[in-house]
Amino acid sequence: MGQGEFRIRAVLAPAMLAAIAAVYWLDMSGVLGTRQGALSAAVLALLGFGGVLEYVQLLRGGGFAVASTLLLAVSGLLFASAFPFGWHDLDRELYPLVIATLLLLFPLAVRSLGRDDMRTGLETQGSTLLGFIFVAWPMYLAMGTCLRCLPSVLYVVLVCKGGDIGGYCTGRLFGRTKLIPHISPGKTVEGAAGSLLFSLLLAVLLRGPLLDSSFTLSFPAALGVGVVLNFTTQTGDLVESLLKRRCGAKDSSRLLPAHGGILDLVDSLLFSFCAWFLILVRLT
Repeated sequence: MGQGEFRIRAVLAPAMLAAIAAVYWLDMSGVLGTRQGALSAAVLALLGFGGVLEYVQLLRGGGFAVASTLLLAVSGLLFASAFPFGWHDLDRELYPLVIATLLLLFPLAVRSLGRDDMRTGLETQGSTLLGFIFVAWPMYLAMGTCLRCLPSVLYVVLVCKGGDIGGYCTGRLFGRTKLIPHISPGKTVEGAAGSLLFSLLLAVLLRGPLLDSSFTLSFPAALGVGVVLNFTTQTGDLVESLLKRRCGAKDSSRLLPAHGGILDLVDSLLFSFCAWFLILVRLT
C-alpha cells in the first residue's frame, strides 16, 4: 500500500466510524420518532442492495451468467419485508427468506428447461442463488437483529471490524508466513492470529457496555463468541477475495477510494451476521 492510499484510508476509516456512531445514536435516542432499529435497518438495506448490485457487476465482468434484474428485484423485496415484523418471538420473520428464495429460483429453473437456455441455465441458477444467499440473506438477518436488539449489531460490527484492523496491523508488523496465497497473497498466519486476538479482546471488553442492558454474556461465552465472529469474519473476507480473483477484479467497485466497494466493506460481516443472529436468538 502506497503512502497516498494509506492517507486516504486514515481519513476515510474515522469518517465511516463517525457515520456509524451518528446513525446508532439517532436510532437509540429516538429523536427521529422512528421505531428503534429502523434507521440502522434501513442503512443496512441500502448497503445490502448496493452489495447485491456490485455482486452482479463483478460476476458479469468475470463472464458469468447471472439474472441481474430478478436478483435485484427479489433482494429489494426481501429487505423491504423486514420492517413489518416484530423480530422478538420469531415466527413469520423467517418466511420471507423461504418465499424470496423460491421466487428467485423457480423462474430460473423453469426457464433453464428451454432449448436456448440449456447451455447457461444451471450456471445462471447457481450464480444468482449464490449472490442472494451470500449477500441478501445475511443483510436481511442483520436488519432483523437491528429490530430485535440494536446494540448487539454495533457489538458485532466492532468485534469483526476490530479484528480486521488488528489483523491488518499485526500482519504488516509481524507477517511472514502466507496464510492462503492463491486467494489473498497479502494475508499471513501472523495477521490471522492477531485478528483473532483483537476480536477476543473486544468481545470481552464490549459485552458490558453494549449488551448488559439486553442480556448477560459471561466471560467464557464472550470468548466463544469472539472466536465464532472472528472465524466467520476472516472466512467472509476470503470468500469475497476468491470471487474477485476468479472474476479478475481487484475491488468490487471504485465507490470508496482506497477501500473498494460496498461489498468490500461488508464482506467480513456477512457470515458473522448470520452466526450472531443464531447466537442472539439462543441467548434471548
